[in-house]
Amino acid sequence: MSKATYVITVGYCLFVVCFMANGQPSQVIPSIGDSARSVFVIEQHDRSFEGKDYRLYIAAAKEPAALRRPVLYMLDGNGQFPILLNQIKNVSAGTPLIVGIGYPIDRAYPKERTRDYVPVEYQGEGGGAEDFYRFIIQDVKPFIESHYPVDTTRQTLCGHSHGGLFALYVAFEHPSAFQHYVAASPSLWWAKGKTVPDRRPLFTTGIPQSLTLTMGEYEENPSLDTLRAKLPPAIQEIKNRRRGGMPVRRLAAIMAEEVPAFRLIVYPGKNHGSSAPLFLMEALLVAGNDIF
Repeated sequence: MSKATYVITVGYCLFVVCFMANGQPSQVIPSIGDSARSVFVIEQHDRSFEGKDYRLYIAAAKEPAALRRPVLYMLDGNGQFPILLNQIKNVSAGTPLIVGIGYPIDRAYPKERTRDYVPVEYQGEGGGAEDFYRFIIQDVKPFIESHYPVDTTRQTLCGHSHGGLFALYVAFEHPSAFQHYVAASPSLWWAKGKTVPDRRPLFTTGIPQSLTLTMGEYEENPSLDTLRAKLPPAIQEIKNRRRGGMPVRRLAAIMAEEVPAFRLIVYPGKNHGSSAPLFLMEALLVAGNDIF
């Protein structure tokens, strides 16, 4: 057994993720508050790659000066870039450059994310993860590295839900693309679990410097989630169908055998959506502080 660390954290409320009446995340893009704007220079840059349009949301700490900053590349830039920034009250020389990868679309979670994040096509959706990976490697990273002083030896990729699935895909298939990976609540149920490679070992071309897997307690034990019971029966049925594939703890056990710097973090009292702000702050720590 490798010296992987399993961490069970004490949950606390940092941010309330808004949900619509049908239990789905709100498509309203949160505003970035004055507090974040006081410590970050925030920019947007639109990019196109192979006929697909994207938007980069970039936050660079104003002070203190740093020769080269680590980089946190985060998915779901439309919806989660503001959630992360609004939680940050102070910055330091180790605060990473934050790069949210999103879309020039006025929705927090556009449907294009399924096309791009999911490696396996299922019922006519998904399957574009390798193309999206090439966009990041061939366009996003060169753009960032040519416009910002960054430390290319300290790069972290993080994502939640479908984004968590993409982070795992890159870790499995292209582990040297980033040094650190944080995969939150990955959609392991997609395509009836075919998103996790059948091979063992999972990592055949290299081992990430670190890999963190997170989930909310109620994702593992949905019967404990009192809010879930209040959803319409049709929505509950949809959520029930999204349980399947390899259990997160089973995947964690396999990865712990292969990745020395591996952690599983479970957020008590949190579900799929409410664990997202906590995961984002964890990704910030991983990217900026080399906590492993």
